[in-house]
Amino acid sequence: MDIVVTAVAAICFAFAAGIFTVLSYIEKPVWSLMRDPTSTAASDDTARLIHGELNRVIRLLPPTMKTTMATATVLLLTQAWLRDFDWLSLGAMAVFAAFMTYLLFHLEARIKAVAEVPSDGSITAVRDGLGKLAALHHVGLAMAVTMLALQLTLIGGPGR
Repeated sequence: MDIVVTAVAAICFAFAAGIFTVLSYIEKPVWSLMRDPTSTAASDDTARLIHGELNRVIRLLPPTMKTTMATATVLLLTQAWLRDFDWLSLGAMAVFAAFMTYLLFHLEARIKAVAEVPSDGSITAVRDGLGKLAALHHVGLAMAVTMLALQLTLIGGPGR
């Protein structure tokens, strides 16, 4: 039974990795804003365009990802219980908890920095919010890929 739970958890993280990968490609022309909101590598027009694209999906993606991560949390807890709280399942939970703590601490403010600023508003606010949200999406991608790798390790690893 624990292999089914682990496989479904892996599917959750694969789904999240897919979402974050798509977001990353959408944001690629403005990656420079993650380090420097005044970067000339991203034009104002491009920043406004991508900001507008994110505003179109910002109502759909956060609830979808919250549901996915809540499901993953339940699955990780179930996985640990089914594996008698072995070190691998506890380690996976610890990694997940560390990533999620960081993400949740920053998530609301960074979404608001994009959602509450019109794309044709202050270019300083557009560029700043866009860069910060793109950076958080990269952390989300790192979390999803890391957790997917851990789940795949747990499927065939020790304790089988």
